[in-house]
Amino acid sequence: MLVPGLVKGEGRFGRHRFYTDETLGDVSQILEGWPASRERAEIVIVSSRGADFVDSDGKVKKQVRFSLDEHIPVAVARMDASGEYGYLTRDESWAVPATLFNKEGKVMWRSETGFGVNDSTSGDAYGDGKLSIVIGFNGGGGITLLDGQGKTLWKKEEGNVWHVEMLDNNGEGGEEILHSNARGQLLVRNATGNIVAQYLPGFYVSRFALARWGGESTPSHILVPVSESREDKPKFILLDAKGKITELESPLGNLFNRLSATQIRLGLGAEYFGVLENSLSHSMLLLYGQNGEIVYQEIFAGACLGILHFRKTTESGS
Repeated sequence: MLVPGLVKGEGRFGRHRFYTDETLGDVSQILEGWPASRERAEIVIVSSRGADFVDSDGKVKKQVRFSLDEHIPVAVARMDASGEYGYLTRDESWAVPATLFNKEGKVMWRSETGFGVNDSTSGDAYGDGKLSIVIGFNGGGGITLLDGQGKTLWKKEEGNVWHVEMLDNNGEGGEEILHSNARGQLLVRNATGNIVAQYLPGFYVSRFALARWGGESTPSHILVPVSESREDKPKFILLDAKGKITELESPLGNLFNRLSATQIRLGLGAEYFGVLENSLSHSMLLLYGQNGEIVYQEIFAGACLGILHFRKTTESGS
């Protein structure tokens, strides 16, 4: 039984409520800059029900509510090179099709029914600025790449594609596809769907997340919760594009099934690495110090994946 409260780090950090809207639902993503800047805001808060665009003081600039409420995570999708945007459902968990909304929250298209959708993500597979969407299916449904209109570009055989992400893994502009599967492999596919690499062959991988590390402006590391055996304590492994490994302790790791992470610098002080995990009913925030030790741990009620290091330009604090 998870009990909300502070586990570690009492008196070390301050906190205050930045923004509240009870109609927003479970927050799945918080972004600074784009696409908020297109709505004369600084931050966008995305949830299962919609998105709120706010300024640095938490004042609302625009609100969007989705025409469908699926009670699953949703993330911003870059529609084209100009920076136009929409929203894509994530972690469908077999229950619903993948759905793409336009920027006003209206459904543009939904994936075809058949095998259940495990997860979907958006990116730019060909480096041409055009939207690409990857869908991983349950069972023997495989993995599919679609264009921005929902047209299937290719489909590859694969079993139980648990989780998918897109990342420019080689610095050549187009984004590669990362996904896990029924065998616990963490595979990398190119724009044509061919497997070009595998990470962590000695571990079983299901969930993972992209993360900023070492002052990166965009996420280019992969955070993977793993356990070598049932007897071993779970841990996080952080990888760069070349597979370099950093290991971090993962307390209560087996109790959570989703995660997000980012690098954090508070004011002029030390840097931290923040990890946010959740289950259906609880979330846990972890802050790691420069030596990899946990300096803050808090459990709170509700499912949340939105974590952002935001620095106000008029203040030294974050």
